[in-house]
Amino acid sequence: MRGLLTALTLLTGVLLAIVSYTYLAAPLGIATDESFSNPRMDFAATSFVIGVALVFASAIVYEVLPDSEAK
Repeated sequence: MRGLLTALTLLTGVLLAIVSYTYLAAPLGIATDESFSNPRMDFAATSFVIGVALVFASAIVYEVLPDSEAK
């Protein structure tokens, strides 16, 4: 159970970071006008930071939860 919750936390964090960086942040490329540098979602950077925090929190989940084989 501990490994599953750790993997889910890690996968959620990685997916959130990737999606917020690639799809929600400002588009990459040559700026054509002033609105080009604005992110597509207002809090894209916040969701990226939350995703990275979840990646690090997966290590905490692994250490805090007891092993199912330990008695």
